[in-house]
Amino acid sequence: MAFQITHRDEQTLFALQKLPLTSQQLFGLSQTFSKPFPSERVLRRRMKRLGEEGIVRRFHYAFPSEGRNPAYWRLTRRSYRLINGLSGCDPLPRRSFFSPMGVSLHFHSHHLADVVVKLLIQAQLNGLEVAELSVETSLLLDDEHWLVPDATLSLFAPDGRQYRFFIELDTASERVSTQQRIPSSIQKKLFFYERYRQSNTNPFRVLFVTTSSKQRALNILRFGSKLTNNRAAQSVYTAHFPDVMNADDCLQQKVFRNFRLEAIPLVVPIQRCRINTAVPGTERIVAQLSQKEYRPPKSLATIEKCLLESQCSTESPHCREFASFGE
Repeated sequence: MAFQITHRDEQTLFALQKLPLTSQQLFGLSQTFSKPFPSERVLRRRMKRLGEEGIVRRFHYAFPSEGRNPAYWRLTRRSYRLINGLSGCDPLPRRSFFSPMGVSLHFHSHHLADVVVKLLIQAQLNGLEVAELSVETSLLLDDEHWLVPDATLSLFAPDGRQYRFFIELDTASERVSTQQRIPSSIQKKLFFYERYRQSNTNPFRVLFVTTSSKQRALNILRFGSKLTNNRAAQSVYTAHFPDVMNADDCLQQKVFRNFRLEAIPLVVPIQRCRINTAVPGTERIVAQLSQKEYRPPKSLATIEKCLLESQCSTESPHCREFASFGE
């Protein structure tokens, strides 16, 4: 029987096209697929089968871990052509795209993948649509100034709100600021993002995630606050890597901090409404949760109008909650 690529395989390959992932990371990300993997064991078995067919290749990270070093998966030239509909004559990415990463990039790549997967999972749970996901894509300010963020993520809310994040994973490989003639990479990034904010009408947020300490995150904020002439813009947020990974909802919980060192959420908190369907149909109403007591409308026409505008089902005999982004 000929080997066939399933729709779930295609979603897996599209994810690997963005960044290398371990089996554990792929299993977590698969929860956002149309048909998630039922267990990590099933995923490992399928990835092994794809490897035997030359669809993916497995390499190992070179940093300490429990037991054997974790393995990560990458695309092959065959799978890249397959998912992008390319022929044998079409150009391919550079050779390093399909080769094992340099050892110096292992720690950064693994932790960046953890952060991206975490944000994607939380976006799905919050009902946000992923409009853009790119890794190491150039961001142009003008012909002479450009920057390559570690990752770019754009999300759409059901009410039309748009959220754009530039993700920077900081491993404390150099000082936050230096008095030398050549600035550090953190200084260059903060200078660039401040100029990009001033010249760009579309709002965005820069998420610095530090792996070393919380103090490192605070130092980045303090230095960044000296560069901006509008602290209310709050374009740079920072957080410690364990805080992001351990949060139940890193998008709506106050995990990141702004220039004022205030803990804030990344997206607008969800306002919840409740539909009470335990009463007779003529008395079913949509009640906005608030501090004030809700008084139901008197006329049946007004009740039906409320139900139609809410676009919520009332088939269940129990109270049901639905989420919508508020102002």
